[in-house]
Amino acid sequence: MEAMDGVQLVHDVLDACLCDRNGRRIGRVDALALTLTEGKPLRVSTILIGGAVRAERVGTWMVRLRGAISAMLHHDRDFGVSRVPFSAVRGIGGTIELDVDGATLPSSRLERWLGDHIIGHIPGSQGENK
Repeated sequence: MEAMDGVQLVHDVLDACLCDRNGRRIGRVDALALTLTEGKPLRVSTILIGGAVRAERVGTWMVRLRGAISAMLHHDRDFGVSRVPFSAVRGIGGTIELDVDGATLPSSRLERWLGDHIIGHIPGSQGENK
């Protein structure tokens, strides 16, 4: 992993692949939360993954679809959004390594639910050939 000096947020972090402490891929950086402290420069405080944050990046149609599904399932806007403190970043290189267990993140639970209940029912989604 490279040192984090001179990291360019948009180029090196936003949309980068994330791996948990076990080396498992757990998604991509969908957004970053910044903290402003008086007299100090802006600081990245949180990595946001999945849920509504991802839908906003995909487009209006995804926001509407996600909103409809959330309403049907009685989930709030933050359902499936993981907030990982930037202090959990171990290194930034080809991927961003995090000191978290990805299986415990809300975004991972949502991804598993989508796979089991929606994606898994789409012909060809399981890799079978015709």
